[in-house]
Amino acid sequence: MKWKILIILAALVGILIVWCAGKAGEERETAESEILKEFVLKENEWASAAEVVSSLKDSIQELANDTITEVAGAAETAGQKNAAIEEESQELPIRVLVMDNGYSSYYHDGITIEFQGTCQGSGGETYQTGETLELTGDSTQLGEGSYTLSPGEDKACMKVTSLSRGQGAPSYRGSLTVYRDENGLRLVNTLPLEEYLYGVVPSEMPASYPEEALKAQAVCARTYVCVQMMNSSLENLGAQVDDSVSYQVYQNSGEAEAASQAVRETAGEILLNNGSPINAYYFSTSHGKTSTDQVWAASAPSSYLQSVECTYDSQEPWYQWEVDLSLGKILENVQGMFEGVSSVSGVETGEEENDSGVLKLVIHTDQGDKEIHSEYDIRTALAPKGLSITRQDGSQVMGSSLLPSAYFTLQELRDEKGGLTGYKVLGGGYGHGVGMSQNGAKGMADAGKNYQEILTYFYKDVEIGNINDIVKAGDS
Repeated sequence: MKWKILIILAALVGILIVWCAGKAGEERETAESEILKEFVLKENEWASAAEVVSSLKDSIQELANDTITEVAGAAETAGQKNAAIEEESQELPIRVLVMDNGYSSYYHDGITIEFQGTCQGSGGETYQTGETLELTGDSTQLGEGSYTLSPGEDKACMKVTSLSRGQGAPSYRGSLTVYRDENGLRLVNTLPLEEYLYGVVPSEMPASYPEEALKAQAVCARTYVCVQMMNSSLENLGAQVDDSVSYQVYQNSGEAEAASQAVRETAGEILLNNGSPINAYYFSTSHGKTSTDQVWAASAPSSYLQSVECTYDSQEPWYQWEVDLSLGKILENVQGMFEGVSSVSGVETGEEENDSGVLKLVIHTDQGDKEIHSEYDIRTALAPKGLSITRQDGSQVMGSSLLPSAYFTLQELRDEKGGLTGYKVLGGGYGHGVGMSQNGAKGMADAGKNYQEILTYFYKDVEIGNINDIVKAGDS
């Protein structure tokens, strides 16, 4: 009789074990193992006396309850840890305002999108690969003022065929939101920051450059956008940056594996000075030195933006250049800057510093002397658009709406009678000259320097930190 009772109790214990394990959720196997261990320890007691069976049942029940409590506590702790890990690893999103053709406006007359993978519309629509969608101000999808398209599968992208960039029609990762207001249509691309950099790095530096130069560019680009995300100067337009040179060029050149690899290998890395992200300015080519931010009339140069010698790019074509500007061409430029000017009789430079180039330009006009102090405006006033610029390797390129740099001297050009007709501009470098020379970075990488050495050469008093410690996903 006693053995029958023991058999029945053993069966009940087995049922109890299964019940306890089921309550333990993901820790089921661990809970069952712990109870079975206790079961073995109690077996001798069961064999010696039948009267202890009742108390044994109570003990097993208590043990099961204790185990369930422990497992539940462990599961809760694990859940909290997983949530923390998930929050930590959540990718920072960035919102990019995509400009129109020629980067002339934030507004588009119409937007045409070709789907490269299954995508979803915010109205519940599904778009398949190869389908197109044309949106205008009258489109019903914009009835609420905006319409969002999101990828419905991994690696799905959207090509905006109404846009033309250096690569042709650009394709975008992430989502696209079209906003409508009284000025027209705005297009905002929202995507993970690291994927955004896939489209920035090859647009700002040739993907054929050495790996370490591309890594340095990736860190600079990430640092630069970190500061812009914190400023949020385009918040009223639903974005944090645009895709032009006003911020960083994005998706002008297509993505390239070498550049994407550089982004991945420096994931999250930014440059810090005293714990804060720096303004990681960069430019194409130096003239032998870099400049401080005094070129933009900074009251005092940032400690990390010091002038450094740079000869690593001395073999680059833009290291030295020259171009002839007629008084007529200068007048054309000046008329776009000052109203009422009808003639220019001469130009002279004012403050010139070895490190900062020309900081003052005086233009003698029929409306009096016009003084210009901004580096950008000086380059605009002497813009050689449509003229041939001769570079140090003898190659000639057409000038644009900006002088290549503000590092130049002027030589007078006169006619047979001695009359002033214009100036030969003898210059060096390409870009504003502040921060990292991209071709200097290329030269350093070719010389065996790694990206950390490149960065600490051009930026002083800096350390490498992580953007996730500065900008949180929920704050961006």
